[in-house]
Amino acid sequence: MYNKYFTVEVKPPIDADLQNAAAIANDDVIFSWTPFEVPKGSSRLLNVTARVIGTNGTAQHRPFQLLFAKCAANPTTGALTNPPSMGEYNTVATAIKSKNQIIGGIKIEAIDFMCQSLVGYSMASTGNSVAANGANVDMVLTPTAEHSHGNSRYVLDATDILGSAGDIVPITPGYDVLWVAGIACSAFDFRSTVTTDLGETLAIGATVIHTDTKDANLVFSVGDVLQEVDNTIIGTVTAIGAADSNDVNITVDRGIAGAVGRATLADGVKLYARSPITLELSFEK
Repeated sequence: MYNKYFTVEVKPPIDADLQNAAAIANDDVIFSWTPFEVPKGSSRLLNVTARVIGTNGTAQHRPFQLLFAKCAANPTTGALTNPPSMGEYNTVATAIKSKNQIIGGIKIEAIDFMCQSLVGYSMASTGNSVAANGANVDMVLTPTAEHSHGNSRYVLDATDILGSAGDIVPITPGYDVLWVAGIACSAFDFRSTVTTDLGETLAIGATVIHTDTKDANLVFSVGDVLQEVDNTIIGTVTAIGAADSNDVNITVDRGIAGAVGRATLADGVKLYARSPITLELSFEK
């Protein structure tokens, strides 16, 4: 039987050095345009659930806005590109360049978050019946219409976190691309003090990282993509051990020593999750 409901998970990538630099100010960019695919044609957005990593495990029940956009299209060739950037992380959001692509927006209120007793992250949902706006989301989002380009790919028109200018990104057959960006309505802080504590040279192919300073169980979850503060991707977390004080072992899905481009993982390096905010977007087709 055809199911008219579907959910899309979006994990906007944010470089570790940006997360580490400072807290985000009000009206600043949390993440610029991040793509996600939906079945071709218009879809009705019903609910947004956001999972927000805390600052070393501290809850962040802070309001923020989400803007939705369609691809930009060259009026002559029909070629699709990403919407013009909203700006870099923790800089004032600039929406004017994207005004012809923006097709909707919502605000996640502080009251949309679940109870403060959640440890390690905060969860908000627009389906929360006590939300300040008094209603769930009910918004129709329509991607850029078919053009002569075939709508089967888009081309990045500038270098950003998703790739480099000129990169061609294929679109899954039968799907269109929409974009989402996040803007802070209060001060967010994703800084972490979880650091590597290696103590000795790692064996080639080792997958376990010993950490200290802060209990990694309060900051990371299985499935998180782990990155060093210099933005080097370490791997995806597959297990997190029990804390002995603040000492914790994190296991990742690939070797952290002797890997291509890395002699070894350094000692005393801060670790970050690649996506401190995850969005679950619920749609009706």
